[in-house]
Amino acid sequence: MFQSKRLHFICFFLLGALPMLCGQNAQVEAVLTDSLTGQPLEFASWQLKETRFSGTTGLEGTFRILDLPAGKYTLLLNYLGYRPKNYNIQVQPGEQKSLELTMVQEAFEMDEVVVSAQLEGQRAAIQKQINANSIVNIVSKDRIQDIPDQNAAETVGRIPGVSLQREGGEATKVSIRGLSPRYNSITINGERIPATDGNDRSVDLSMVSTDALDGIEVYKSITPDQDGDAVGGTVNFLIKRAKRGLRGNFRGSTGYNQQQDEFGQYRGNLSLSNRYFDNKLGVIVTGNYQRANRSSDILTGSYVTIGEDTTGAAIVNVEDVNLADNIEIRKRYGGSLTLDYELERGAISICSFVGVLDQDQDRFRTRYRPEASRKEYDYRRRIINQFTWNNTLTGTYQLPLWKSELSYGASYALTERNTPTDNTARFRETGAFTGQVDESSLESVVAAAKNDFERTFFQQDRLDTEDISTRKYTGNVDWKIPFQNGSDSFSGFLKMGAKVRLQSRNRESFRLWSAFGAIDEIAETYPERFQLNSDDRITIAEFTGTHDEGVFLQNRFPFGLGPTLDAEKLQAFTNTYKDEFYSEDERQRLQNYDADEDIRAAYLMSKLTFFERLTIIPGVRVENTQTRFEGLFGRSFELEGQVLISSQDTVGRQNYTEFLPMVQAKYQVKPWMDVRLAATRTLARPNFFDLVPWQQIDDINGIVQRGNANLEHTTAWNYDAFFSFYNKYGLFTVGGFHKRLQNVDYTRVTRDLDPASTTTGYRLITQENLPAEVTVFGAEFDLQANLTFLPKPFNGIVLSANYTFINSETLFPQLKVIDGEPPFFIPTVVDTFRQGVLPDQPDNVLNLSLGYEVGGFSARVSVVRQGTTLQFVGDRVELDGFFRAFSRWDLAVKQKLKNGISLFLNFNNITNTPEFVFLAADQRFPIEEEYFGWTADLGMSYKF
Repeated sequence: MFQSKRLHFICFFLLGALPMLCGQNAQVEAVLTDSLTGQPLEFASWQLKETRFSGTTGLEGTFRILDLPAGKYTLLLNYLGYRPKNYNIQVQPGEQKSLELTMVQEAFEMDEVVVSAQLEGQRAAIQKQINANSIVNIVSKDRIQDIPDQNAAETVGRIPGVSLQREGGEATKVSIRGLSPRYNSITINGERIPATDGNDRSVDLSMVSTDALDGIEVYKSITPDQDGDAVGGTVNFLIKRAKRGLRGNFRGSTGYNQQQDEFGQYRGNLSLSNRYFDNKLGVIVTGNYQRANRSSDILTGSYVTIGEDTTGAAIVNVEDVNLADNIEIRKRYGGSLTLDYELERGAISICSFVGVLDQDQDRFRTRYRPEASRKEYDYRRRIINQFTWNNTLTGTYQLPLWKSELSYGASYALTERNTPTDNTARFRETGAFTGQVDESSLESVVAAAKNDFERTFFQQDRLDTEDISTRKYTGNVDWKIPFQNGSDSFSGFLKMGAKVRLQSRNRESFRLWSAFGAIDEIAETYPERFQLNSDDRITIAEFTGTHDEGVFLQNRFPFGLGPTLDAEKLQAFTNTYKDEFYSEDERQRLQNYDADEDIRAAYLMSKLTFFERLTIIPGVRVENTQTRFEGLFGRSFELEGQVLISSQDTVGRQNYTEFLPMVQAKYQVKPWMDVRLAATRTLARPNFFDLVPWQQIDDINGIVQRGNANLEHTTAWNYDAFFSFYNKYGLFTVGGFHKRLQNVDYTRVTRDLDPASTTTGYRLITQENLPAEVTVFGAEFDLQANLTFLPKPFNGIVLSANYTFINSETLFPQLKVIDGEPPFFIPTVVDTFRQGVLPDQPDNVLNLSLGYEVGGFSARVSVVRQGTTLQFVGDRVELDGFFRAFSRWDLAVKQKLKNGISLFLNFNNITNTPEFVFLAADQRFPIEEEYFGWTADLGMSYKF
């Protein structure tokens, strides 16, 4: 395997050394700028009449034409909000011509030009979106850099069709069109970021700082030259590249966290760039650092059914209530280095990107468990380190043969999620409730607790570690051959290529714990060291501290009715006794696995343009997947108070090939309107751990958990239809989408009904494919507008608004117990189905942003409203969990001063909107309720 990887990369790197043969044709280099401001116009479309040459301007409004035969030509330029312009040019054989081109804003006279960073950012994004042949949404670098979000996920969440998953009060993952984050492809400069989650294929975007980005592209429909495993879509982060001249940008801020009433939020970034050797070599270095307090108050609850009412609806009781004060500090830092070199007939680029997220958590929790008549206190100390490192080499070369273009690339990526510290200490009070507990509400359960701290004893101590690493090697080559019939009636290109993606993943988990009776054994061995209760058990009084949780859950629940634990005392206890009295929990080994996944792909596609109005992009992509997963089969049993396992290694393999036909069409109905249609076939591979052939049989609790090495991959047909209307005042897009997914996998909770099994009747948790097709459909509306037609001072308003409606239909298997007939009343267990929507799918999403800029002052107020979202599927419909609809408001203000200096002030989550998950049976039953408070940041930026 290793030799194979080396061979692939040697081949791809050698492509950069291809011989470069030049003919006697001319070469044209051009730069396009605003006629009044001198600002470069990026993403403007250009076309050389009577030739096959066309494209868009790049960084600093530049573009290049190679191998142009001598003669006279007409150059057409178009850019949204500017007057179209034609240039007549003439070239001689072998001439190298330089052109300085300008365009004039069509809306204004000389003294009325509006120069606005928000407007320019919006206009650049619209122009790039209009030029695209697929269905894509763009966030420009101006929008990202002028008033940045907390992280990249927050920025992506402002795009239509995108919803967010949050953790610690900030966005971490994105869902596109109602599909879980694992169905998306996340890339940096087109190269895939390996999954960061320990269980699925999703990527945590919170460790990507917006400070290093030059733009964001979200593809809703893909073409055959993109990875096929993107059922939801593809999010591509563009890293900054160097422009001409020495440039620098510094940004620093400090902030306040209302939840903890704390100053100490820090954020800073720096970028430096320049071009050398006659602007051939570009170098840009970026760095960023952020410290944020993401503490929260948390309420969680779990519930059980105790029967049915006369209508057949479940009667629900509270099983336990958990109140937690979570203190969390997050540090995010990273940087990038990008080198690019312009060759005579091409370019080569090397980019290295590093992102790190460190999470330091202290959780103080009180648990009420009326079913077991217990009350528990625990303290958890956890440190999580996430790391991503992406390295890419890309190159392009203009071949004289058919004036074709060869592009190639190679990359190495590494992601790690390490938990070096995860320590939990638990104290328990038995017989913890007075009399008959009213379990119909959380409040009545909390009120019934005795709070007898003298009888609360040290029950368990646990130390966990986990290391997850994923490595990815990629190599690709693409060849594009343009063609034209000699007039403007027909043109296009033929494109083909191949790609290899080799990926490996490893997870190592370990647990050291005080197994049953170990804490009591410590008390028995060293009774003089501790304060013991009447049962000779170590009491909680030995470990109390002075932690102050402040105002907790808006004073709805009394978290302070009991002692708070002292972290230092608990750590000292662990360090003293773990070597002598603690042992390994061997069940944790069953979470370990090794995985290899090799994907080889090839594609063929074409772009066909008729009369400069109709563009069709047909093609097919073929992907072969070979996987190898190694895990453990185990069975836990109890021996003399210890939980042990008997286990054996096991290996699972898969090998399959998918053909993915795709076709996209774009029709320019009017200069201000186009229609886009797409029909694409994509796939989604199962989560790594779901494919591992592991198994754990817990005879103590009657539970069987297992992976499924035969789990099938998901395939999907995706259909899109979008209408776009645009002019100098903005863009309005409306469209619909429909997806049909086969073999969607899910977690099945059922019973082992095999009479020949040694675990008959056990609760069985495994992964299966849904036998029914899943459909996802919806509509998107997107408006990006500037109000420059209004009189001053209202002409500085910039508006962005989008709304997405999403729905899905699927069938979930359900286990139903039917009471038997007399006289024996033997129950019958029946497998049946019930209809529902996909988890992680909100029913609607609204994004609204209103910006204003006049002179050096700019401001933006934004709100996102995300509809009700199914979070998980319960054993029956009443036990489903839903994320409650919410609205979140943010405000950003900026004032430019002299000499490139600006001051800014940001407010986030102004209304202290909580995250609230409720039980379908009754919204009065919260599954999770978490408050983070609002935050504010004040800072300064300097640009030169």
